[in-house]
Amino acid sequence: MLSYTTKVTDLDVMDVKDYLRVDFTEDDMLLSTMLGAAQSFIQSYLNRKFTDFEEIPGEFTIACLALVAHWYERREIQPDKAAEELSYLFAGLLDMHRSWNGSVDIKVVIPEVIEGEIILWTQEI
Repeated sequence: MLSYTTKVTDLDVMDVKDYLRVDFTEDDMLLSTMLGAAQSFIQSYLNRKFTDFEEIPGEFTIACLALVAHWYERREIQPDKAAEELSYLFAGLLDMHRSWNGSVDIKVVIPEVIEGEIILWTQEI
């Protein structure tokens, strides 16, 4: 269950569904994909891995959930006012933790359903 102490690295599909108030299973695979992509996106934006932090800031969890919500509610790739607002959210929450030098190797989480179970695979990008 999602709580104020949940770290971005501990988020799972149930936490995302709780945040979005989704109570059905049809979109679990989609939400799992979006969660992995949001976590990777944040690390890429920061130019740092979550493991680079001694203590992972709570702002990362908020940013991750907001990004998944944005993608889930819109499901389209086109500029809109909400996308502009999202960039302000990212700047406000994440820029203070961002490394402005270099880049970081990121692993993408790839969900797959095998015999009714969601299996998460990782791949470096």
